[in-house]
Amino acid sequence: MPAMIGETMIGQTMIGQTISHFRVVEKLGAGGMGVVYKAQDIRLERAVALKFLPENVATDAQALERFRREAHAASALNHPGICTIYDVGERDRPFIAMEFIDGEGLRNHIGGKPLPLDEILNLGIQIADALDAAHVQGIIHRDIKPANIFVTKRGQAKVLDFGLAKLLPKGIAFAGTDSSSSAQEPVSMVGYISGTPSYMSPEQIRGDDLDPRTDIFSFGLLLYEMTAGRQAFAGNTGGAIIEGILSRRPPPLSNLNPEVPARLEEIISRAVHKDREQRYQSAAEIREELKQLKLYVDSGHTVRITQPRSPMRKWVIAGCAAVVVLLGLAIAGLLFNARRARALSGTDTIVLADFNNKTGDAVFDDTLLQGLAVQLEQSPFLSPISDQRVQQMLQLMGRPRGTKLTSEIARDLCARTGSKAYLMGSISNMGSQYVIGINAVNCQTGDDLAQEQITADGKEHVLKALGDAATKLRSKLGESLKTIQKLDAPIDQATTPSLEALQAYSQGRKSILLKGDYTGAVLLFERAISLDANFAMAFASMGTSYYNLGEKNLAAENARKAYELRARVSEWERFYVESHYHQFATGDLEKARQVYELWEQTYPREQVARNNLGVVYQNLGEHDKALTKYREAGQVAPSDALTYANIVDANIHLNHFDEANATAKEA
Repeated sequence: MPAMIGETMIGQTMIGQTISHFRVVEKLGAGGMGVVYKAQDIRLERAVALKFLPENVATDAQALERFRREAHAASALNHPGICTIYDVGERDRPFIAMEFIDGEGLRNHIGGKPLPLDEILNLGIQIADALDAAHVQGIIHRDIKPANIFVTKRGQAKVLDFGLAKLLPKGIAFAGTDSSSSAQEPVSMVGYISGTPSYMSPEQIRGDDLDPRTDIFSFGLLLYEMTAGRQAFAGNTGGAIIEGILSRRPPPLSNLNPEVPARLEEIISRAVHKDREQRYQSAAEIREELKQLKLYVDSGHTVRITQPRSPMRKWVIAGCAAVVVLLGLAIAGLLFNARRARALSGTDTIVLADFNNKTGDAVFDDTLLQGLAVQLEQSPFLSPISDQRVQQMLQLMGRPRGTKLTSEIARDLCARTGSKAYLMGSISNMGSQYVIGINAVNCQTGDDLAQEQITADGKEHVLKALGDAATKLRSKLGESLKTIQKLDAPIDQATTPSLEALQAYSQGRKSILLKGDYTGAVLLFERAISLDANFAMAFASMGTSYYNLGEKNLAAENARKAYELRARVSEWERFYVESHYHQFATGDLEKARQVYELWEQTYPREQVARNNLGVVYQNLGEHDKALTKYREAGQVAPSDALTYANIVDANIHLNHFDEANATAKEA
């Protein structure tokens, strides 16, 4: 007689029990929506996998419906790349009997290393074909991830777990057309953003209507991981991952795997495009692209390898989830007409355009912009909009990320963000004499608000001259003499006196912002340190990069070095160095909290301190306080993608699912 499933029949106690005509042999694993056992079908004498709902959700009506949806969705599919459903039962405790797969999960199969090209293509074609079979039947998976892909010992990919599957109305290719018209609405936990954050599509995070292209995005991330040996969007918090998916590009594959063919990288880049209209429009389309590449490779042709791009990545300044809001600054104009300066108010923001380098010397490219940023970030009065918001606004303006902010573009961006002025700057030379000019322009009228011009006797004195000009400009723009005297460390005495070191450092930060390449950033920060062994912020930034790469020991080591050099930093940099030292090196979150609180008191308009303080509160389990800080950060820097992502993450931890979904849609 079959054994009854009681409250105590869990875990190892189920081994040897018979459920219907299945004898339980061993436990295989457990997930959020099910516990899986290997069993023997005593009628047909074959191995099967039995999936049971966890007891804590077995009585939940929505969980039961979602469980039934998985069985219904998967049983409608007959494909060698999809796990076959044999039977379902709901006596005492619901279960699904399915094909037993003798193999391993894709994550283990990858093992942290790139797979061989032929295997990437073979598995990719198989998975794409399986998705196409589901999509043709009006089923989208919505949770494609390594844990839901198994690879058999014979190299066959199998798609598992349709627990989040959404059934589309028959005859409708995409569900973007008002899902309310369908009698079969998706079943999800109330207010819960269904799916695994690391592999969600942007539209899934935002809570938009979904169609098969959401699976194509997730599949593209699988191809990326098989090719790179690592996730495309990594992070230490859900907020950081969500922010990356919504607003950043994955690190270039050619930087992680120099052997990747250019065509494969192009295919993956299109699959993970944030705009689904720009992605492959069907799984069949990407399958055919992969087949063509495989035929080309199998024919013996030499595949063109992508040239590794300059090592660049994104700078995240919080240990877990906060992107550095350093000033994207600019300068301009060489000849100035003296005019009485008009002060900015304490609530005005400014836009910083790119530096106009008229010298022809590449060492000044981006370097002086970074130098000016270091000087102006010391001011609690001035508030340039963040680099990240600049890039977001450029995209809204129809311009690519990284577009140079010329005077015309900066003025347009300034008006769109409601800022008061934009800064333009330039450098030119006459022999060994260098002339540096900075001009603040009203973005509505085009009038000059303040201007400064200074000369430097030789290249080695340019940074000092730039710092002097920035100090005078702060006064002309209306900042009090008291704060200028208190918070005005000379860049050549604090950050670094080396143009070359500052150039490498600025390249590392810029590549982090635009490319998301932590590995490449580490190389650039190492170069900066080789040029100036006392460059504290280079050590600190390298520590942050290592932390985001999961290299906790190296993160701690570099955080300690930065801490030892904290006498050679500005006040703003000291807050950064000390807070990250306590986060990465000592693990003393209470001390980190104290530093962040002092940081926000000293710089009332600083977003970074509030965002990072929110991260610390989340790590301490104080999610209410974290949410308050994230909201304050959002008030300081509106429309910041990371802030939205952190607010979503905090709301989910507080079970504020409606607020989380509303914020995700607003992002």
